[in-house]
Amino acid sequence: MTIFCRIGGRAERGMAMVLTLFLTSALTVLAASLMFLSQTETYASMNYRMMTLARYGAEAGVEKAATFLYDESKYVKPSTTGGDLLSSYDRTTSPVTYNGQPVVLSAMDNVTSNYPVPSVITAFQNAAKGSLMAGNVSVGYAATATLILMQTFDPYGGGAGAAPGVVQTWQITSDGTLGGSKSAVVEVVTIAEQPVWPASAYAAFATANICGAIYFHGNVTINSYDSTGLSGSAEPTFSASGGNVGTNGNLNIEGSVAVQGNLYTPRTGVGTCTAAAVDALSESGSAQVAGSLVQLPGAVTYSTPPLPSPLPGTNTVSLNSSGTACADLGFTGATAGWCTTSGSGSNQKVTLDSGGATITLPNIAIASQVTLEIVPHNSPAQMVNINSLDLTGGGTIAVKATASNQSLLFNLAGKNADGSNMATVMDFGGNSGGSFANNSSCSGCSAYDASMMQFIYAGTGTVSFRGTPSAAATVYAPNATVNFNGTADLYGSILGRTITNGGNANIHYDRRLNRDFYVQGARMLGTFSWKRF
Repeated sequence: MTIFCRIGGRAERGMAMVLTLFLTSALTVLAASLMFLSQTETYASMNYRMMTLARYGAEAGVEKAATFLYDESKYVKPSTTGGDLLSSYDRTTSPVTYNGQPVVLSAMDNVTSNYPVPSVITAFQNAAKGSLMAGNVSVGYAATATLILMQTFDPYGGGAGAAPGVVQTWQITSDGTLGGSKSAVVEVVTIAEQPVWPASAYAAFATANICGAIYFHGNVTINSYDSTGLSGSAEPTFSASGGNVGTNGNLNIEGSVAVQGNLYTPRTGVGTCTAAAVDALSESGSAQVAGSLVQLPGAVTYSTPPLPSPLPGTNTVSLNSSGTACADLGFTGATAGWCTTSGSGSNQKVTLDSGGATITLPNIAIASQVTLEIVPHNSPAQMVNINSLDLTGGGTIAVKATASNQSLLFNLAGKNADGSNMATVMDFGGNSGGSFANNSSCSGCSAYDASMMQFIYAGTGTVSFRGTPSAAATVYAPNATVNFNGTADLYGSILGRTITNGGNANIHYDRRLNRDFYVQGARMLGTFSWKRF
């Protein structure tokens, strides 16, 4: 037994050694696995960091290229005049071609530019290639831009003979490169585009990004109609929809305001608006927006219209019942035949007919029972350059069209004699309101066709609608203050920096405006994709 026990002890000691060796081996394998896993995670984290840095570099190249293409001081788009002619390009294909090859601007060493203006090629190379620091690491970027689409259109406010508007769509490809012992390359591709945007897409739009950019209070209804097919003075049929309003800031409605449409704004939220937190909508009383609150992807930018050239005179001519000589309006010599007068006393009419040439007028004030009648000839619009218009005396301004596609485009300068901006550039006050002379020579014209009388204004003065008569017109004044008072309804569309309606003036949006007049829309980047090499 004693011998047996000793033999058993040795056996047990041998088994312990085997178990110890086994456990040691297992722990060694586990430790090695943990070390390998840790190393793998380290490499994965490092690779992700390198990929992320390279991607950020590629995105920086996209932004640099897009900024260059969108900055009109750096890149001037092709036109009908100058050194970069539209006729040099084949715009019937996509991509657009020059000399039979796609139009390309490149800052990459392995991609050749193909563009008719060498200075543009050089400027793009300087703008779309470079490097940026991420900690102690340098990330390089280089981009190319291929012209996918180029379209022309008649810009709103350009007038007859104006250069066409140009919008482009570019495909931007950018490589971000991280150098060193472990390199990384990421390619980002995006589309940079600028659509054509309706100049009068809303019943009212305010460009300011502040609280109360649109402030409606009182008894106000915003709805819509379509003047297409109307004739004479037949009243339009209103729709309890389509009276859309928009602003880059906040809509504040109080009292009995009914917006029979949607509110479009990049803002969100409903409640009390503050300067530090501008929300979309503030409403009180029985005021309401019948439609939806539609969030825009960003602020809407409307181009400032061009000033009249040359600028009109700053003297004031009053059209009143005592009679106005055409010479007072500046029509003498070669232009003497453009102006005629008829009637007398309380029924005086001044008629201007230039045969299609641009008409230039100083400050015009029209008194009661006097009509300023202008005959348009051009399509899309007859240009009338005017310094200011005052209808507070009760006068009327009228369009004497001979066809339904003819209209007047008033370009207001709004300048004082010293060159400063006038406080009020247009005042539809008193017994007035942009009425139309419907005569037998234009049986298809409608008194409610808002496209027939258009006003554009580049300055920061005030546009005022007062009194009781209604007016059919469109106003495009992205920097101006617009005020409504009284009961003077507007049939058409209004665009201003701020819009205040504190009376009982309704706004009836003419839906045909959404189909006829355009400006360059907001530039945007979309269809984003990326891959790693």
